[in-house]
Amino acid sequence: MSTLRTIILAAACALPALAGFPQPQQSVKLAYSQQTAVVEFTTDGPAVTKAKPLCDCTTIAIQGNKLIATVDTSKFDQTVDKQIDATTADGKTTRLTMHFEVPAAIVLSARSLVWQRGGACTPQVLAITLPKDSPVTDIKEAGLSGDAFDYAPHKVKEGREYTVTVTPRSTDKPVLNRLVLTMVSTDPRFARQIIYLQVKK
Repeated sequence: MSTLRTIILAAACALPALAGFPQPQQSVKLAYSQQTAVVEFTTDGPAVTKAKPLCDCTTIAIQGNKLIATVDTSKFDQTVDKQIDATTADGKTTRLTMHFEVPAAIVLSARSLVWQRGGACTPQVLAITLPKDSPVTDIKEAGLSGDAFDYAPHKVKEGREYTVTVTPRSTDKPVLNRLVLTMVSTDPRFARQIIYLQVKK
């Protein structure tokens, strides 16, 4: 019995290993206004035979054991994952992930300001910071979609720091408005920012 087990184990060890991608997940740090990115994945076994990107922004080139993805990043305005299903000659399919880190062109203290129904109409302050070298250089205009809130923009440091103080006119009933910031930006992706203002049930 022990001899048979040895033969089985030896035969198993002699089988070719399934292909794998040593780095099936890769992170890419994008620069401001970067339009495209190229990401390479390499197998440690059989060649890549086909690949299917799960986003129209990605095109694929296959060179033996190497898969080269070219990604249109021109519309990425926040950190995002994009994926590819890659099949190798042994029939194995692996889902590859590209994690794109988009630098913040605008830093907001909150994406939404919330008050409770029936609570105090306490002012809340939205802080806005423009990082150094950001394509956004100023706030052109602040406007309100709706009429349930009062707001007062303030320039703390020109080109860098701003605040908007927002106060609900009433908290008697639920309501949802939008504070719309129109930015001075060389990159159209960041020309408009929306902050939700809500009195919750």
